[in-house]
Amino acid sequence: MTMLLNERHIVIFLHNRPFFGAHLVHVPFLVMLREKYPGAKLVGVTKNNGASFLVDSGFLDSLEVINKRDQFYLLKKYNFDIGFNLRPSSIGVALQMLLLKIPHRVGFKKTGAFYTHTLPLDVSIYRADLFLQLMNETCASSVPYLKQFISHDERFLDSVLLVPGAGKEEKKWPIEKYMQLADQFVENGEKNVFFITGPQETEETSILKSKGYTVFNQPSVDLLFSMVEGCKIFVSNDCGPSHIAHILGVRQIVLFKESLPEWFLTRDNSRSVSCSLGVPDIVVDDVMQLAKELLEQKA
Repeated sequence: MTMLLNERHIVIFLHNRPFFGAHLVHVPFLVMLREKYPGAKLVGVTKNNGASFLVDSGFLDSLEVINKRDQFYLLKKYNFDIGFNLRPSSIGVALQMLLLKIPHRVGFKKTGAFYTHTLPLDVSIYRADLFLQLMNETCASSVPYLKQFISHDERFLDSVLLVPGAGKEEKKWPIEKYMQLADQFVENGEKNVFFITGPQETEETSILKSKGYTVFNQPSVDLLFSMVEGCKIFVSNDCGPSHIAHILGVRQIVLFKESLPEWFLTRDNSRSVSCSLGVPDIVVDDVMQLAKELLEQKA
């Protein structure tokens, strides 16, 4: 689409999955909006408040947590110049954009009759790249602009980051195997091996600390970006923080119960590992071998 120069307000209907990772994949799109529309106010619309960090970190100017019946509230409060629908299958949002009298409405062709600008919908594409197609961009092209939002932290330069958490237990590799992997990294000369844990990993955090590992429990989103930006390699389950590694393009290994292309960004320096018997049966030596191969590649 032809970009306009004097927009006052841009509305982005965010994907509604109530997961940290599902919110993180919006970041490259929002960063590129900032770059292409300097000075415009970016307003996110969602059904849950889990995306509030997008405002705290400067990716959005405001966030409206509403449902369909609140659409007239938006009409009274804002005069939107452009609207983006990042809920690819939502006809309701497409209609809502019409009711809001948004002159430039952008979305995917599944509901293309309601838009002024459309692109084909391919749900097999990594979700962040799918959103970015609406601006003819990719995660890789957004990284230089995203790094302007990240505070460089020397503590994590050339570190190994291990993330044993996940939203569901069946997605988790056993903490004992993560510790074995950490020990192998140390044996191979890595001096800065750090664990990142979330609010659901109380037990894992306690075990790791009792064994003397360095653990960052529930780091802020800003700190997470700083940690991943400086790391040498990132190893995790299929979890929220893994999407920061996808977006920044660092060396990465993700352990999956079942690898899904819309949630894994295939790159030369990324690998997914799965096992037909389940995540717990993935072999430590296999993961370490992949890590060695990635570390031999140029950054």
